[in-house]
Amino acid sequence: MKKYTKWLAAFLAAIMMIGAASPALAAAAPNQKEEVVYAIANGNGAVNGVYVVNSFSGGDITDYGVYTEVRMLTSETPIIKNSDTITFSDQAEKVYYEGIMDASTPIPWNISIRYFLEGKEYSPKEIAGKSGKLEVWFQITKNEACTGTFFEDYALQATFLLDANKCTNITAKEATIANVGSDKQLAYTILPGKGIDTVITADVKDFEMDAVTINGIRLNMDVDIDDQELMEEIGKLIDGTVELNDGAISLADSALALRGGGSGLTKGSASLKNGADSLDRGLNDLQAGVTAMQDGFNQLNAQSGALLDGSSQMKEALSQIQGALQSVSVSQEQITALAESSAAIKTGINSLSGGASGLQDALGYVQYKDAMAANGLDIDALKAGNAQAVSNLETQISSLRSMIDSLDETDPAQAAQAEQLRSQIDQLETVVTLLQGNNAAIGGTASYLNGISGAAGSLQAGLTDLQENYDSFDAAISELTETLSGMLSKLAELSSGINKLAAEYSKLDRGLQEYSDGVAQLSAGYTQIMSGVSALSEGSKELQEGSGVLYAGTQTLYDGLTALCKGASALAEGTGEMREQSDGMDGKAEEKIDEVLASIGSGDTTPISFASDKNTNVSSVQFAIRTDAISVQEENKADPAPKEESTFWQKFLQLFGIE
Repeated sequence: MKKYTKWLAAFLAAIMMIGAASPALAAAAPNQKEEVVYAIANGNGAVNGVYVVNSFSGGDITDYGVYTEVRMLTSETPIIKNSDTITFSDQAEKVYYEGIMDASTPIPWNISIRYFLEGKEYSPKEIAGKSGKLEVWFQITKNEACTGTFFEDYALQATFLLDANKCTNITAKEATIANVGSDKQLAYTILPGKGIDTVITADVKDFEMDAVTINGIRLNMDVDIDDQELMEEIGKLIDGTVELNDGAISLADSALALRGGGSGLTKGSASLKNGADSLDRGLNDLQAGVTAMQDGFNQLNAQSGALLDGSSQMKEALSQIQGALQSVSVSQEQITALAESSAAIKTGINSLSGGASGLQDALGYVQYKDAMAANGLDIDALKAGNAQAVSNLETQISSLRSMIDSLDETDPAQAAQAEQLRSQIDQLETVVTLLQGNNAAIGGTASYLNGISGAAGSLQAGLTDLQENYDSFDAAISELTETLSGMLSKLAELSSGINKLAAEYSKLDRGLQEYSDGVAQLSAGYTQIMSGVSALSEGSKELQEGSGVLYAGTQTLYDGLTALCKGASALAEGTGEMREQSDGMDGKAEEKIDEVLASIGSGDTTPISFASDKNTNVSSVQFAIRTDAISVQEENKADPAPKEESTFWQKFLQLFGIE
């Protein structure tokens, strides 16, 4: 239908321009007349003068018209006006005379042109030379005061000419806009029986405008249009609307399902974020515990020096006793000092054994898991949850890739959706890597802590052996001191025992040296644990930050999916309404084509005279309406020089306001 309307408008415009350019050039049968009705209107469209130019083939002419004045245009032939009867005789091939009608004579159309600047209405004189946002309200309706069927039978073309140097950003919805030199021409085609009510807008500077011209001709055309192709295209349009609606419904359903998946993803990322936060808190506690253990090892290492000093003193005491025994000089004080030194060493070994036992109890992976559980983090559940999350995310990634494959990326909207899904896949794959790295870190921590716990167990076993051996040694010391106290006379036996004791103590001293070296190595090795725990803590921070970014991203994705759902739902509703509106459109279009063709089709082929219904020999009647131009009035103009007598064509142009 739109294609036919454009064709019809162009066809009518061509007829209008031909008629406006040469309204009296159409061929007429002998003794028939042609009428061109000229109406002069002010800038608002109100008519203040009506003139009729009548043309005949030469001969004795009798014509009718309600004129206030008549005059010949092509000759000096006398013309007689008797009431509404005009007679003259002229043998020229073509004869023209002008009849001036009363200014109140109604024409078939009411014309209204109103001017608004920045929302305020101005008269044509007031708006000349002003600048701002212009609105021109243009309206044509039927003038009920005019008799005849001119409104129903005549098409109009209205033309506005705007200076492009003074008028910019021009909008005119129903007009055909063309460039004419430095001007913009706005042409409106108005079919018979129709009016117009429209608005022209523009940004203007020092506003002026040429006269508005409105030309009317009678349309009487037999148009035979084969609308089969049009009906086929309309049928395709209806089918396409149905398919579009079905696709929009499918898109809405898919978007809803996608939003459901996005909701699950958001919840999963929230759980991951909470788990990462708990893991980070647990690792902070672990780091604090490891620091405390490092301090304990440092203290043990420091105490090893005191233990070695005590052992050295013990060796020195035994050496002195040996020397004393060799010199057969042993005092009770020396025996007492020996017993006290042995007791001090036993106490030190017992303290070391107790400390090593506590260290072993605190170092194992089981103890680490218990500490994490006490802080709200189940390591085994976290590890299993990570593995399950990896499986779920890989399933989600596969689903998103399938969705991308189903999209038509030649469509900009679906291409943008595919790009968004690919970005989400990248984020999910990053999370999978983080989760797998987290499980690997948990496994590495278990191996490392179990290894350290094993080393601590070896240390504890050595200390236990040392403690048991020293208990025996201390018992021997006690027995020795008792023997020495009671049997100082048996110095030879005592000297032998001391020599044996000194020899055994050398072995004990070497064990203490090895223990001291082991504590130093354990302390140094625990520094590596500190570094590993710090690295694990840093990785946990990255996981925590990454899970936070993922959670924010999934929230953004969910918001986007929600907007997509709303948009898809609105699209489905719109296409559904379009589907309902297009239902039966082919029949309506065919009726509209018939209606338009009927309005311009053949009917009564005899034109009706505008001048008088007594004129029955009329071959054509045309209307040419022109408003005053809007221009800035120049003050103090010099009086114009007297003009020479006008020729016919000068008179003809002056009649329409053209110098």
